Amino acid sequence: MTQTTSQANYRRPEYLGESVTLKQSEDVSIGLIIGCAQHMQADKSMRYDLCILDLDQSVVPVVSIPMPFFGHGVVPDPANPHLVSVFAKRGPGACEIDIKEGRVTRIIPTAENRQFYGHGAYSHDGKLLYCTETIVEGDYKGLIAVRDARTHEYLGEMPSFGSSPHDCKLLDDGKTMVITNGGGPLDGIPPSVTYVDVASESLIEKVEFDADHVNAGHLDITSTGKLAVVSAQREGMAKGTLGGISIRNGDQLHTLAEPQQVIERLFDESLSVCINEEKGIVGATTPEGNLLTFWNIDSGELLHYYIMRNPRGIELSLDGKYFVVSYGMQDPEEAMCLFDSSTLAHVPGSDLQYTGITGSHLTAYAFPEGMRQ
Repeated sequence: MTQTTSQANYRRPEYLGESVTLKQSEDVSIGLIIGCAQHMQADKSMRYDLCILDLDQSVVPVVSIPMPFFGHGVVPDPANPHLVSVFAKRGPGACEIDIKEGRVTRIIPTAENRQFYGHGAYSHDGKLLYCTETIVEGDYKGLIAVRDARTHEYLGEMPSFGSSPHDCKLLDDGKTMVITNGGGPLDGIPPSVTYVDVASESLIEKVEFDADHVNAGHLDITSTGKLAVVSAQREGMAKGTLGGISIRNGDQLHTLAEPQQVIERLFDESLSVCINEEKGIVGATTPEGNLLTFWNIDSGELLHYYIMRNPRGIELSLDGKYFVVSYGMQDPEEAMCLFDSSTLAHVPGSDLQYTGITGSHLTAYAFPEGMRQ
């Protein structure tokens, strides 16, 4: 990997036990795993990084690229594979990072009365960058800001048709955007998932939840429209209140309620969600409940669960063979491991410690040409 050593920092994680060789041929690839990090330094100041691991290597280095804020969502640029955009969960922070050069290349600004709310998406041709943003006044009206992907010039906006939008994904070759709107408190604007026609900026459909206690957090969706959403408790509810996992396979968005002994561990927030479309499996993490769960996307049946320390990010490997899960607390406990996407069994020898990643999500990505030495 070519990096600028003055910008990028290196360290090597350790396997918790003997490592296993996972890549069997050139046709099999776990991918480049990207995640965000924050660590307290000796002077009590916070350091923020974008961390990159190459899980297709027998010896896995960690490359840490300093950035000015704690990142949340990471989205690769389809037209320039060495570039990614990173967004803060709630705040003014957003930037473009060159993962080949190992440095922040642009800061993305927003208006004073707005905040970035966690995620974004590029148009399929890579010409536009869409960002979830919120007007932090009144009812926290949501919008999708549209920027030129090359210059980051603000071109306009379209409504999210809800309050406090967080996650967004493009469907139908970029014609439709699906958005989670977190909503307000119990007596305020309800959470929703909205489907928006990108060309006309008009609402196609708004889907609300069948459970009053959850907001709308992160989503994943299949090519056929099957939807999974993970949620935290509604604003103003006591800490320790349950969040939830909801599935839509048809018209309604159904918040899972069984089995009770697992559902009652969904404390605070189910954080990350990932669908293996081929297998029809939804994976989700619930950090406060120390819970990793796998569900059938058609029936909502619980397939398997693991009690593990603070699971956070979950992502499908590029070849679809593994769920990659980050877990553990802050340095020196941050870790990562793999689960077989067919059997849902933990892969022995796949646990890595000291990965650097402490953020909420993982992104699996193919190496840009010329990066791997």
